[in-house]
Parts: sequence; C-alpha cells; structure tokens
Amino acid sequence: MAFNQVGDFWLAPGESTRIHLALGGLVDEAEWGGFDFGAQWIMADGVGINPVRLMVSEHTKEKKPIRLHPGSPSPIVYSVTVTNIGEELAHFTIQGGGNV
Repeated sequence: MAFNQVGDFWLAPGESTRIHLALGGLVDEAEWGGFDFGAQWIMADGVGINPVRLMVSEHTKEKKPIRLHPGSPSPIVYSVTVTNIGEELAHFTIQGGGNV
C-alpha cells in the first residue's frame, strides 16, 4: 500500500511531532484505526522551495483491541516521530508504503 502527500505539517527548527496514520477503517468501531497492511514505512517529504532537513524516528505499528465488532480484524495505527533538524521552518507532507 503506497501513499503520498498525506497531511500538511509545519515544524520550527528543533521541534518534533508524532504523526498517526490509519489506512481504511472499521465503521462504527470505538477504537480509531484502520486495516493491517503489513510493514509500512513513513517518511517526511518537504514541500516548497525552502531547504528542509527532517529526521524520522520511532516507527510503530499498534494493534488495538476490537470493541464493538467481535470477530472483525483489530484496528491498526501506524505512527512516526518527525523532527526538524534544519535551521529553517519546515513544511512537509507524509509519504510511504510497504515492503515489496
């Protein structure tokens, strides 16, 4: 599963943010999450003409409990931490995909 230009994020120099991503989803489920697409890599993709230097870390895949639909697959949330290690305000989106 590939994805590109997800979200619209801004980080000042030295700032970090945690980004959570769910692909698809279970209707009317109490736990927020999506379908399991296996291993997914998430990267920050700079937007615009300014120099952008971003570090991604702490990739996680969380399997949440199923609460309202017994027998359904558990909701999955993919997450990553993005840190602006550059010297200027960074504008970026998220892109990534699975192992091929």
